[in-house]
Amino acid sequence: MTRLLSLIAVAFLLGALPVDVASQEESKPKPPDYLIICADSLHDAAWEWAMWRTNHGRAVVVRKLSDISADKPPTLEAIREVVRKDAGGATITEGFQLLLIGDCPVEGRESYDPKIEIPWFMTPQLDSNPDPASRVRVPTDNFLADLVDDPDRKPDIAVGRIPARTLEQARAALAKVKAYEAAPAGEWMRNLTFFAGEGRFGASIDSMLERLFTQFAERTISQDYNVRMTYANIKSSYAYAPSRFSRKVLDEANAGSLMLVYMGHGQRDRLDNMYVQVEGQKLKYPILTSEDVNDFNITDGRLPVMLIVACETGHMDYDGECLAEKIVFHPKAPIAVLASSRDSHPYANTLLQKAFISEITENKVATLGEAMMKAKRELVEAKDPDRKQLENMAMFIIPKKGERDELNRSHISMYNLCGDPGLRLRHPSLRLKPALVESADRAAVPGGTIAIKVNVPSSAVLDGEDGKPPTTKWKVQLELQCRRTTIMGDLKTVPEKDLASPDADKRKAAEDVLAANHATSNNKRVGSFSPAFQGITMRMGKEELFTDLQFTAKLDNSLAPGDYILKVFALDEKGEACGFQSLELTVKEAPEKK
Repeated sequence: MTRLLSLIAVAFLLGALPVDVASQEESKPKPPDYLIICADSLHDAAWEWAMWRTNHGRAVVVRKLSDISADKPPTLEAIREVVRKDAGGATITEGFQLLLIGDCPVEGRESYDPKIEIPWFMTPQLDSNPDPASRVRVPTDNFLADLVDDPDRKPDIAVGRIPARTLEQARAALAKVKAYEAAPAGEWMRNLTFFAGEGRFGASIDSMLERLFTQFAERTISQDYNVRMTYANIKSSYAYAPSRFSRKVLDEANAGSLMLVYMGHGQRDRLDNMYVQVEGQKLKYPILTSEDVNDFNITDGRLPVMLIVACETGHMDYDGECLAEKIVFHPKAPIAVLASSRDSHPYANTLLQKAFISEITENKVATLGEAMMKAKRELVEAKDPDRKQLENMAMFIIPKKGERDELNRSHISMYNLCGDPGLRLRHPSLRLKPALVESADRAAVPGGTIAIKVNVPSSAVLDGEDGKPPTTKWKVQLELQCRRTTIMGDLKTVPEKDLASPDADKRKAAEDVLAANHATSNNKRVGSFSPAFQGITMRMGKEELFTDLQFTAKLDNSLAPGDYILKVFALDEKGEACGFQSLELTVKEAPEKK
């Protein structure tokens, strides 16, 4: 029966294909949807990149700078016109993306070297330096993305840059892309890793920013994902040992995750410091420096997309490698970095961060460039249902709406992608639908039974005999977690003065308390279960056959009543597919037995 269904499914798919597809494609070539513009000496790497994207269905065009202007380096306006034409002119091709392969010219230099550089646009917009007299103009690649002139400067296409100066650098970045897109599926795809420095904008603003993040993590980030937080503030329950803070950040990242997000202050070649101020003493410890990048060791292609919500770390016209550049060229560091070219502002940063993370985790957009483009558009379109609340809070910092709007437009320019906009983001491929047995209100009692269905395409599993599990084995995990705003377990009192003690043993003991509190605060797991396999059902969709793998599990009899998150994760034994989903679950008091 199984083999018969497989044959039916194959026949159905074959029968749906028109016989003259090949000839139609030859007579009507697909318009380009992916343009690579490269510095002249990086042409070989550009073609290798083009082949990779072509193999995955993109229609690619490669242009050297000398193709645009043979007798002298082309101007940005000339490059923009080529991009506009390749993108479809007045009607921009859906999903069109631009990859620049070449470094930015060094800041302040009027000319550029077309062998290794591609210019970026110096806008008339000013950055957000708190000292008005020190504000500088904002450079950007968004000039090449804004193809339809409008006052808001919204990107019409996605653009990213590989700021390479050598073929070796460009090829190293491509090798990372290939490793990421071919990485085995796994739990890393549902992990979101956050770390933050102190705002130091004043007690009220810092408190508001921390409250915003807490609300964001609880209400906006899907409960399907696991969120971890490390905060460089010794008064926070998510603080970590100051002398080991940078190492902790690297350890969290090296475990593999979908996204790595930093919030706080930054400089061209480093993030902020963690400060310990006790009884007149002030000690500082680095959060992440340019030298620390060498200690990234993320294996098996589980490379996170990194968002740095801070100043200057995307200063790609710096005479040297900025932090974002160093990360992108390190083989075992994050796959790409969205970062600011100059001094940014916490208000616009908050909007961009929320939109960017939502596009990846909630909307699950296909490519990194699409996530960035839509997040930037949100800065001026204000479609987010939470935007009104955010605007009301921002009024205390920037009362005039016109000034807030201009600030948001400047951040469209300020944040640039150091990476490939065509990067195919890793999302779960299985559709999971956890459901509670005989319970329409998502409630259960201790000892109650929970049923889970894992929906997978038939081609992945139809190898077994009727009534038996498929030969492709699936690892199914079921966990019960508390909500993100809940801390399970007691936090210990930190002897803060000992953090600055000259006695090494006292300092270590105090730091160990912080580390223990950090572990307690991040541990949301209440219990786990080993679901029992119950059987298989099959159904025919519009275009393919599906299989429902059914499991059941029982809640622990001693589970305390309350609101929980039930998380289901499924992974095939080959690491080719995974799925994860969550379900809000209310545990009620078990009825008394009569």
